[in-house]
Amino acid sequence: MTPEQRRALAAFLRHHLNLKAENRALMAILATAAQDGNPPIDWPENLETLRHMPEYRAVLEEFEPLIVQLEQGAAETDLIELLQKTLGGRPPN
Repeated sequence: MTPEQRRALAAFLRHHLNLKAENRALMAILATAAQDGNPPIDWPENLETLRHMPEYRAVLEEFEPLIVQLEQGAAETDLIELLQKTLGGRPPN
């Protein structure tokens, strides 16, 4: 894998993890709204608040060490391990 490919894949994985964190935050907002029976009118502010919570940051930082290893030229087996963890244990297609 070329260095450019590694950088592109690392950027893709970081973006994927960001979307994963956003999805979890938005699901929490919707779950709270469903319990309250009120539409989440202030959801953008709620999302911004959740973005600063440790749980949100943990999702983003969970795989950062492996992504850095990938960028630095780690073996393809490390890439497969990273993808499996990111995909929740399913093998990559």
